[in-house]
Amino acid sequence: MHDLTVVVGGSIGSDPYSPQTWSGSMSFLVKALKENGLLRDAVGIQAPKLENSLLLAKNFDRNRAVWRKHFYFDPAYRKALTRAARSVRTESPVLLQIGHMFSLPEAFPDRKCVSYHDGNLSELLASGYGMEGVSRRRIDQALRYEEQAAQKMTAVFTFSEYLRQSFIRDYSVPAERVFNVGGAVNLAEIPEANPNKNCGTPRILFIGTEFGRKGGPQLLKAFEIVRQSIPEAELHIVGPREVNGLPAGATLHGHLSKAVLEQKAKLEQLFRDATVFALPSLYEPFGIAPLEAMLYQLPAVVTDAWALREFVTPGVNGDLVSKGSVEDLAAKLTGLLSDPAKLAEMGRQGRERVLARYTWHAVANRMAEVVAQL
Repeated sequence: MHDLTVVVGGSIGSDPYSPQTWSGSMSFLVKALKENGLLRDAVGIQAPKLENSLLLAKNFDRNRAVWRKHFYFDPAYRKALTRAARSVRTESPVLLQIGHMFSLPEAFPDRKCVSYHDGNLSELLASGYGMEGVSRRRIDQALRYEEQAAQKMTAVFTFSEYLRQSFIRDYSVPAERVFNVGGAVNLAEIPEANPNKNCGTPRILFIGTEFGRKGGPQLLKAFEIVRQSIPEAELHIVGPREVNGLPAGATLHGHLSKAVLEQKAKLEQLFRDATVFALPSLYEPFGIAPLEAMLYQLPAVVTDAWALREFVTPGVNGDLVSKGSVEDLAAKLTGLLSDPAKLAEMGRQGRERVLARYTWHAVANRMAEVVAQL
């Protein structure tokens, strides 16, 4: 078939085969599309070095997070990427753009162009998180760009149903052109099920480099409350290199890379030894870590919002907590850790759910069905 060329660039990386691009998802997507027979090619684009440097200087801010957003939200940067996309040489009838950073329909007006998203700016703004210090003018420019780019697409692919509804509601894309094809776990091999998993040890696992956005501070406070009822409870934190004020029973493991064998083995052992996974995010576009945890038979306790509520069902494979509520989080964790038998059944159900829908093979198949219609 080989009908599709994937184009990636901008804030999520420009090497489609790198394990770092798009938080690790890009290489898995490309591999799945190739195995499906849909992929013709995958290419990365970048703005010219001089123009890129000038735009960085133009958008300089002492706050690196604000600087980064002003730069990536700059319409001039997105136009530069779009011009770079025009240099892509491909005969594919359908082009797949990853993210919002450029506009393939402008670069290839004679082709079918599709974009694929795990989140969008509209939902980030609605969360109230992460835009401190960013100028309203630059935010409005980025919103208009995303809306216009989405409306020009032949189709829009999303990781989740909540995001599909956002493109329909917030960006006015016709519903028949927006498809929830899903997202997936970034694992080269699916871990084998453990029929004898020990759920009797009250051990919580948290994974997230952006400790604040992922609800880490709230989890630390909740964990102190959990320890009042379950003194032997443990909390294992992966991702941040430094966390201040760790309570008793909490251990920081720092950043563990899947690309480093020793670190990968340690991460896998933490998954196997834990009994509950917690991710009380203040904003989460999708949430791959809870899905990976479910493959290791861990019930997931996550925020009652975004895509998280689509793959966690209370009482079935975990629980949902109110955003930012330390008390609700502590109560849900205490309740689950106090019932090992229930944890075991939830772990089994969660693994089955991930295997049924959240693999890149399944995502590629759903994409192929839509591409065939196009």
